[in-house]
Amino acid sequence: MSQEKELSTIEKVLFLKSIDFFADAAIEDLGRVAALTADVRLSGGETIIREGDLVDAIYFVVKGRVEVQRNGKRIREVGAKGAFAIVAALDQEPAVHTVSALEPVHTLKLNVQDFHDMLSVDYELVRAVFRALCGMIRENH
Repeated sequence: MSQEKELSTIEKVLFLKSIDFFADAAIEDLGRVAALTADVRLSGGETIIREGDLVDAIYFVVKGRVEVQRNGKRIREVGAKGAFAIVAALDQEPAVHTVSALEPVHTLKLNVQDFHDMLSVDYELVRAVFRALCGMIRENH
């Protein structure tokens, strides 16, 4: 895959603020989150997460699309400003989905242990994450 420029911390903060998962988070909190993320680029067809594997990160899609499958059946597609592996990463249980890149994908990868450490000392960020998770639950039920 071509070597594209990594996002600056400010670009990461602006991107994170634009996605639903962090919409209620303070800019200061997002600066700390952004500092923990890594730019990850994947090729089309590449498997990112396999059903049954432990997940150690949450992924936020900057550009491109991924497919989420369960038991070999397509569940959904996640595109720009979407996120995947949130629940598996946060509850530290094996993934119930396989996620594969449908095309070249640029993500921000957030190590879940780093995120847990941050949540353990930042109540406002915890509240923002809970609001996002509740929104996801309501959307799916």
